Amino acid sequence: MTIRYFSILIISVFGVQFIGAQSILETPKPLSIAYTPKEILMDGFVNDSAWLRAFENTPNRKFTQFFPYDTSNANTNTRFAFAYNNKYLYAIFICENRNPEKPFVVQGLKRDFSVINNDAVVLTLSPFKDGQNGFSFGVTPYNAQREGSVEGGGGFGVTTAWDQVWFSETHQFDGYWVAEFAIPLQSIRFSPGVDVWGFNVARLDFKNNEVSNFSRVPRTFNVSSLVFCDSFHFKDGRNEKKSLNLVLIPYLSSIASQGFQGSPIAWKNKVSNAPKLGINAKLAVTSSLNLDVTANPDFAQVEVDEQQINLSQYSLFFPERRQFFTENSDLFANFGFRQIRPFFSRRIGMGEGGSVPILGGVRLSGKLGDGLRLGFMNITSQSMEKTDLSKYVPMVNYTVFSVQKKILDASNIAFIWVNDQRLGQSIKRWDVSQGKEIVGPDFNTVVGTECNFLSKTNQWLGKALIQKSIYPGILANNGFAHATFLQYRNNNWLVMWNHEYAAKTFLARSGFVPRTDNYDPKTKQIVKLDYWRLEPILRYTFYPTGSGRINNHSFLAYNSSYYDSIFSINESFTKLGYNVIFQKSPVFHLSLEHNYYRLLFPFDPLGKKYYFLPGKYEWVSFRSGFESNSRKPLNAIVDLLIGGYFQGKKIEFNHSLVYRVPRIGRRQLPKLVMSVNWRHININMVDSGSTNINLVALKTEYSLSTIQYISGFLQYNTQTEKMNLNIRFQWRYRPMSDFFLVYSQNYDRFITVSPQQNQYLAASNRSVAIKWVYWIQ
Repeated sequence: MTIRYFSILIISVFGVQFIGAQSILETPKPLSIAYTPKEILMDGFVNDSAWLRAFENTPNRKFTQFFPYDTSNANTNTRFAFAYNNKYLYAIFICENRNPEKPFVVQGLKRDFSVINNDAVVLTLSPFKDGQNGFSFGVTPYNAQREGSVEGGGGFGVTTAWDQVWFSETHQFDGYWVAEFAIPLQSIRFSPGVDVWGFNVARLDFKNNEVSNFSRVPRTFNVSSLVFCDSFHFKDGRNEKKSLNLVLIPYLSSIASQGFQGSPIAWKNKVSNAPKLGINAKLAVTSSLNLDVTANPDFAQVEVDEQQINLSQYSLFFPERRQFFTENSDLFANFGFRQIRPFFSRRIGMGEGGSVPILGGVRLSGKLGDGLRLGFMNITSQSMEKTDLSKYVPMVNYTVFSVQKKILDASNIAFIWVNDQRLGQSIKRWDVSQGKEIVGPDFNTVVGTECNFLSKTNQWLGKALIQKSIYPGILANNGFAHATFLQYRNNNWLVMWNHEYAAKTFLARSGFVPRTDNYDPKTKQIVKLDYWRLEPILRYTFYPTGSGRINNHSFLAYNSSYYDSIFSINESFTKLGYNVIFQKSPVFHLSLEHNYYRLLFPFDPLGKKYYFLPGKYEWVSFRSGFESNSRKPLNAIVDLLIGGYFQGKKIEFNHSLVYRVPRIGRRQLPKLVMSVNWRHININMVDSGSTNINLVALKTEYSLSTIQYISGFLQYNTQTEKMNLNIRFQWRYRPMSDFFLVYSQNYDRFITVSPQQNQYLAASNRSVAIKWVYWIQ
């Protein structure tokens, strides 16, 4: 492209020519994107003739604000265009840089950045135009990448655990910056022969306190909501040549570890594992259906879990981070409710005693025909002797089958079948029909069906489900769980209703249903109980006009109550709250909270062998919190709760402090981010005194570049008396190919030092692990 054409293009983007831009109130016309016979070089420059042709076919229209308002034209100008060939979908974005003297708001150079505190441009794609599933690709001005899958319509954001190969480049100029994308068509799923896709573009300009979209999204919804997408069509169609789309992902890993005895220098049990070799394969059966095969996989997590304080009677939920389970994860993991999950992938390969080796597995997932999606998974884990727990772990085969059919504009009905069978292990049960004890296979099956509803305007959201568990000895009329959820929201109102029920006979060994398991410390047994839950929410939000400080403020009424099988209340939490969001992004909230418990078993939340006895308890608490301007280099969140707690008083203090260095090094890049999180709980009981619980997490992330990162994470939890240190180096030496070097050290036991008899937390083990992953496409 000549300099003259280039100058005309830049002037058209940022000049006064926006007078001719399309009104935000008009219905946008579908875009037409042209075929380019050659590949476009990703360099962050608008110097390819294909881009000039592309911009001529793209309407030069203003973006619409999402924040601080959602009915105004954006103050920050953004221009984009698309092109494509048989291999790639190309996109280019020219982003105005207002107030260039100010540094960009960027939290480092690491991949998968958050969209709530990073300047970026984000492309949302909806190839199926079903209002339910899509993909998201974004970059910061420094070319830190972010990709993710959009599930459930995007109402709850983007799942960045999904990773794929794609290419981008950015370049900063005076007054603007340019981003170029090259997204391989093999990396995303779409229906063959369909030439019209949905899309939207979001411009995150936190430096100037603005978020905007090409296609307007009301600010009460998520910026990635698919129902608000515009559309484009491939002008010359796509030459969909049938070719083998196969990805091989071999890996090599090894770990060296040491146990610990006596004193800090008395190490024992040196273990240096032989290198472990495995492979994953991904085969595109069609452009919308993918087959994954894994042999001897490494299902251990490279990223450490964040510790939590648990003052409840039930298990806590930890998210899935492993890549094998992330693509099309909504076909498996999103069935049910948060506390009634028929399938929870962390049950596979991860146990309380550590990782469990996996022999192999297959997974088929994607779309079949118009509006029909399919998911199938079969994985087998090895048997192993848990000498540290004196417990044998049997070989287990896990099978999941699901199918989902689109109905209406953005809704679906779905079915799931989950089965786990302990191979080589049998179970005895009494057979009523035969009048004798019989021996049979040890299995657990859950079948379920549900309907997910999302209205065309995104205002109505709902779900209704029923599940049935099947296992040896279960009667046909037992083992049920069901739930409903319905939500309505507009610019002012949020009204939500939720009910849950799980029978004590409902068993999902491969799922997550914590509320049916109740621990009785007297018998040291788990007692199964039915439970009902009712959860209504009512919130009203005000948007003051002409206010220079307040963006919106809202009042909230919330209740969550649990009942037994005869609908006697066991637990209730009620909250009346007030929330203020300021124009420059600080947030203030306060609430009055009421708790009611009817304990059925003795309960020791502090781990001091001091049990609250069965009976009724009731107390009131006051909570207040503040979050400072997240656009500033130093950001703080403070939350304080003061009130009762069973037979005593409770003070809880939560504090988070994040500091990012805006510019560092010779190139003045945002490489360093440091954070500290501290949760302090003081519980003062009348007859047992005062107890302090602390959870401290220190994290440092240093980006050597956009492909090399060093992170350090130190956690200390006084409730579990555990501390762990994790230092990790990651090098993404080519797309989707990584090298990891991880050092870990765990402290989970106290040692008494004579003669002073002082106690201190001592190390129990340490390890150095390496992992090499190579993506061959």
